[in-house]
Amino acid sequence: MPNESATGEARNAFYFRAALCVIGLGTLFHLAYSTHLELVGDEAYYWLWSRHPDICYLDKGPMIAWLIRAGTALFGQTVFGVRFFAVILAGGTGLAILLLGRRLFSDRVAFWAIVTAAVVPLFAVGSSLMTIDTVYVFFWSWAALAFWWAKDQRALGPWILTGALVGLGLLSKYTAAIELLSFAAFCLWDRPSRVHFRRATFWVMLGTALLFLAPTVIWNIQHHWPTSSWLLARGGLNKPSGIHPGFAMDFLGAQAGVISPFLFLGLLFVFFRPRLWRAPQPAAGYTAALFLPLFGLYLLLSFHYRGQPNWTAAAYVGGVLLLAAKWLDLIPLHPWSRWLSIAALVFAALETNILLETRWLHLPHKRDPLDRARGSRDLAAQVEHWQQATGAKFIVADHYMTAALLSFYLPGQPEIFVPVEAPPRDQLELWPTFDQKFPASDGLIVAKHARLVRSLAASFPRITSLGKIDAVDGGRKIATYQLFLGQRKPDADY
Repeated sequence: MPNESATGEARNAFYFRAALCVIGLGTLFHLAYSTHLELVGDEAYYWLWSRHPDICYLDKGPMIAWLIRAGTALFGQTVFGVRFFAVILAGGTGLAILLLGRRLFSDRVAFWAIVTAAVVPLFAVGSSLMTIDTVYVFFWSWAALAFWWAKDQRALGPWILTGALVGLGLLSKYTAAIELLSFAAFCLWDRPSRVHFRRATFWVMLGTALLFLAPTVIWNIQHHWPTSSWLLARGGLNKPSGIHPGFAMDFLGAQAGVISPFLFLGLLFVFFRPRLWRAPQPAAGYTAALFLPLFGLYLLLSFHYRGQPNWTAAAYVGGVLLLAAKWLDLIPLHPWSRWLSIAALVFAALETNILLETRWLHLPHKRDPLDRARGSRDLAAQVEHWQQATGAKFIVADHYMTAALLSFYLPGQPEIFVPVEAPPRDQLELWPTFDQKFPASDGLIVAKHARLVRSLAASFPRITSLGKIDAVDGGRKIATYQLFLGQRKPDADY
């Protein structure tokens, strides 16, 4: 027995150290890889936020702006400065999954959950990008770990910590509130945990989390509640109701794409195989509770609205743990499952490696998923040339991401404007406009579409088309833009 115990401890130590190595090496790789791609539109948009410090913004809390501001303070207004804390937080998410996995199941399960997360395209590619999901998944993961500790405590401290971590997630993305539903669902399902509904513990956690919404409420009072209309539009809830099964099938297909098809099918297999649930364990129930509410919410919304596949990212914190645990349980029963799981991991790793560098594939225009991180530097160079040629004092873009990317890549990183509409579609519309800053000057308009919004006609009596330009990367056309000169004096000649 002592020898078996020592062997088990050594094996656990091996799995734990191996998982730490995977997390450490992955963090180092993503720090190096983070400068390989240009900024994507979302990152540039949040970088603009960091240059306008505030307690809240139109569609999100201030957490991501604070992190970018800290990163650029350390490393300058560079791609690495923008993305530095994204990579660090992604490594922190891996550590939280590791610690949660060993508490819920074992070091072996935790290791395979880390390996799975490392090869999942959604996590592997997203770990290098400073997006909202990278930030709020970090706080989601640590809140999940804190709750598992708190559920066995009568003291309020662990519950306050859990609520604070959820609250920090709310400062990143309002969807973090769904984790409170996950905790409530687990307490309802787990008989010993139901007692917390009769104690102050659960309600103190809830109140602590909601306190972090105070900046959002204050900011919206000051700005006449623009966030509510934005959230309704974002979720498609401002459109006529309708059921579209095809949208839901697209959603499931997209999930299979970002998770890897065989891993996604393996997770579905876990949920729909009753034999694996005949002796339910609290740990398995908890990981299911972390997965189902968020995934289920977006699945329901998908019948009405086409969302983005990355919106479910936090659900897969529980998903990878449940997948690893249940498939390891399946291997002793069915030897074929070992080879199937290895094949699924290898396929996901190949898919991820392909997505990390796609130029060699020579994919057609608009088919390459990394094109959204290419071409902005070339676009900025051409826009700079046209601004000098026309003498325009400022630049207007018809989309906030185009404006943000131009602001980052143009020399001197100038302020770029967008047309103002009601209700506002992005944060840039709430800042001082080009009409306020340059009331008598001409502006260069960079547009994705030939048809301009009506508000531009109200600002410029004369708008002259300058033709099209192509944003190019490595000889490939990434996107085409329309250029216009907006003139304040209608009788002026260009």
